[in-house]
Amino acid sequence: MSEDIFASEGAAAEAVTTAQNAPDSPVPTPILEITPERGQFLRFLNRVAKGQEAGIPIYMDLRDANGDPLPTKSELFLAIEPSGHETTMRVSQALKNISQYNQLSVNEQRNVDNVDSVKVELQNPEGLPNGGQPTDKIDVRDIDTLYLLLDSPAQVDWSESEVYIDSNAVEQHGRR
Repeated sequence: MSEDIFASEGAAAEAVTTAQNAPDSPVPTPILEITPERGQFLRFLNRVAKGQEAGIPIYMDLRDANGDPLPTKSELFLAIEPSGHETTMRVSQALKNISQYNQLSVNEQRNVDNVDSVKVELQNPEGLPNGGQPTDKIDVRDIDTLYLLLDSPAQVDWSESEVYIDSNAVEQHGRR
């Protein structure tokens, strides 16, 4: 069963919590926290039947308090914090800039001709065997948290911003 994962202009899916990034932080900080409902787990798929490339489509329009797009030199990636760990492990490639998000509207990003430019390739968690290598899926249990981390000189204003993970790339299952 597919699952809607989004945050849009102050509203968010049940499993999603928005967070404020810290522009002056020496490390990337969360802008989204995704925690499945109790008794469930979310499976994020690295390939969808849309576009040609591997990766999970993430559609975004990130803006600051003035309503301006975040600087192109902002960096994004996904990381997981498994239960019992005090640190996160990166589970996607890092996008070194967000020019594709600044140049295309969310509707244009969803277009099959543009979707490959907004896919983020999932990887095995760093620090584990095969860490950093592509993977077919990432499972997030109800005791884990998946983060969308951002390194940017500007802060996201969630009343002006939106993020959607393509629902074809997210499955909700009962906990094993």
